[in-house]
Amino acid sequence: MDAGAPTLAGRRIAVTGRLASRTRDAVVAEIEARGGTWTEHVDERTDLLVIGLDGWPLRNDGHLTRDLERARALEAAGHPIRIVDEPTFLREAELDAGGLDGKRQFTLGQLARVLDIPVGRLRSLIRRGLVRPSRVERRLSWFDFTEVARARSLQSLLDQGVTLRAIRNNLRLLERWMPDAQTGLNQLDLLEGGNLVVVHTPEGQLAEPSGQLRFAFADDAPQRPEPLPLRSTRVQRPTREGPRRAEEWFVAGVAAEDSGRLEDAVHAYHQALIADGPQAEVCFNFGNALIGLGLVGEAAQRFMQAVEIDPEYVEAWNNLGNALSELGRITESVRAYETALEIEPAYADAHFNLAETLLLDEQFEAAGRHFQAYLDTSPHAADRDYIERTLAECMRRQGVDLEVESYGFGDVDA
Repeated sequence: MDAGAPTLAGRRIAVTGRLASRTRDAVVAEIEARGGTWTEHVDERTDLLVIGLDGWPLRNDGHLTRDLERARALEAAGHPIRIVDEPTFLREAELDAGGLDGKRQFTLGQLARVLDIPVGRLRSLIRRGLVRPSRVERRLSWFDFTEVARARSLQSLLDQGVTLRAIRNNLRLLERWMPDAQTGLNQLDLLEGGNLVVVHTPEGQLAEPSGQLRFAFADDAPQRPEPLPLRSTRVQRPTREGPRRAEEWFVAGVAAEDSGRLEDAVHAYHQALIADGPQAEVCFNFGNALIGLGLVGEAAQRFMQAVEIDPEYVEAWNNLGNALSELGRITESVRAYETALEIEPAYADAHFNLAETLLLDEQFEAAGRHFQAYLDTSPHAADRDYIERTLAECMRRQGVDLEVESYGFGDVDA
């Protein structure tokens, strides 16, 4: 269908929550191009309220957005307003779903960029059970965009002191209003269920086997949270006098890394290697902690060690490329990224990092190819905007004379 077809002619449309498929400015333009009218807030003349999928339609206090509450009240009073989720709106308006068709999956690095979350924090959400990979291949995890976005929203609400009970009650209210909506209540069940295995840290705290310290949030007393029921593993707490097992050092290392104690993390990972010899995952985490301390050369050595142990550890190849690029060893860096892509051609992070490295080395044609490969996997309009502009610049630097608009890049400053 032609982009200007009036599929929304005469309709007044509002959006609540954050859209996952495009920026707000982009959807306003598309609504107006199809004959509709964008409204900032819901009122008696609004025909359609769209619920964005980037997170939940909840305010900072955990309650449903005012636009959603207003729309529900108008609907109950007999006004002909309709409430739909983002995928339904995109389908009915014949707009590109932007990766929300349920088939695309994304890496941690890719999601960290589009959701503006540090990769370390995403790993923490995974260790807490709030995000589960859709699949894991060659130690590389792939995720559903919406699930991660909701986990980010959940963590943000908990950080602000909103209770699980308040979040759950409001999501259940939304579920009653929209029975087909996927509210993400299963993530709350995971957090509340207390089914995650934990071990003891040397300090006597509880941690998951990966090292994430376990904290809980009480429903009725957010100022003094009570721990959720947990079942402990049979891993014994090490004595300070005797040797510690490698897995216990690894637990301590990840716990230290998550709490920002990178020097302690480096020490623990080193002790884990001493206790049980080199292991790929320990070396990988060791390298990440060293990067955090600015010890890039030492980190590169650990990433090299990881891929020597497991030559198909694609994330370690990618991080090795990052470290080598930062050291100015461009040729070796490019080889590391290319190895990652030989193992996993669809690895978006390696395409992005390789393109950035090639761009710095003024290899514009090759950089453009990998920016385009990344663009083909990009799940979010904000991310696509940067890549499209950079790709257009690569073409200019090659002396390619093109009409930017004809490639869908939009206006790009000279």
